[in-house]
Amino acid sequence: MRIVHLSYVRSMSYNEPELWLRRINFFTVLVEEMAKTADVKSIHCINYSGVHKKNGAEFHFLKTSWLQFLFPFGFHRYVRTLDPEVVVVHGLLFSWQVLWLRQQLGKKIKIVVQHHAERPLGHYKEILQKLVDRSISAYFFTSFEQARPWVEKRQIKSLDKVFEIMEVPSVFGPIDKKEAIKKTNVKESKIYLWVGRLDANKDPLTLVTAFIRFTTVNQEAHLYVVFHGDELVGEVKKILLTSPGASDRITLVGKVAHHELLYWYNSADFVISTSHYEGSGIAVCEGMSCGCIPIVTKIPSLMMMTGTGKCGLHFGVGNVEELFFALSRTDHMDLALERTKVLHQYKDNLSSEAISNKMMCVFAKLIKA
Repeated sequence: MRIVHLSYVRSMSYNEPELWLRRINFFTVLVEEMAKTADVKSIHCINYSGVHKKNGAEFHFLKTSWLQFLFPFGFHRYVRTLDPEVVVVHGLLFSWQVLWLRQQLGKKIKIVVQHHAERPLGHYKEILQKLVDRSISAYFFTSFEQARPWVEKRQIKSLDKVFEIMEVPSVFGPIDKKEAIKKTNVKESKIYLWVGRLDANKDPLTLVTAFIRFTTVNQEAHLYVVFHGDELVGEVKKILLTSPGASDRITLVGKVAHHELLYWYNSADFVISTSHYEGSGIAVCEGMSCGCIPIVTKIPSLMMMTGTGKCGLHFGVGNVEELFFALSRTDHMDLALERTKVLHQYKDNLSSEAISNKMMCVFAKLIKA
């Protein structure tokens, strides 16, 4: 089977293939996994031209201008030279380009589009998406529920074209907790971890409000907040300052290099997400890959990732009372048992092996059809 992954995103600040592949390592490991059973190539637009081979996969780099981006005829001719059976386009924002892609590839080659957190399109892009939908064989969404708004707006003809597959895997895994704690210096107690931007969508205000209330009934719990972006940092600090003792139980860590998150996830017992919307929820995925028990909002992507109740705890978006109740339930958990459930759920549904297998099954059906 010959598969080409294609991204129209231009990242001209990168001029070294290896640096770029490290930047997108969660996708890189997925392509390498697929290369174990298929001929897989992946095309990226950075400030470099050439082919980089890694662990059986080929990463092709093309330096494109804005004009070539808007009128990608040469780009598509290059795709055609790779002789794909299936082309996977990443993102639903490139309807214009995909229209030309179908025109240049012909009808035999299958086009699959992977959702990357985009919302249904508006204005002229909505019209283009309705047109290009006729040329797309399948869509990958983390959850069927995420695809429903696209179907309701007729930008995707039917849910029959949608397959529920996790966006990308984690690059982390379990390590010895004591070794991890040596790196993070977290307190020897029950550890809760939150990772994300301090913005309205990630909703750190619901997080700290509920956790402060939780600390009044639990004397061991400690929350660590790893964050970047400071949109709501003032509001968060204000809540902590006006709550006696809160700063002793909630630590604002700040920004952490991505590779160091391995130690934070392996230091924690739980990973919390208070997000209102996520394309997939990478932080939760990474936490689960290390055995963190998820406590997450009832949004489609996170419900799918946790098996709709197979592991972890859930609460309503922005609902402080429900989050407090979920946190309280952790006092009576068998942590070893729940951790085992989480690791099984990750391996079976969210790992690079699981994602690759699901994608390959879809590709095989499309080619056979």
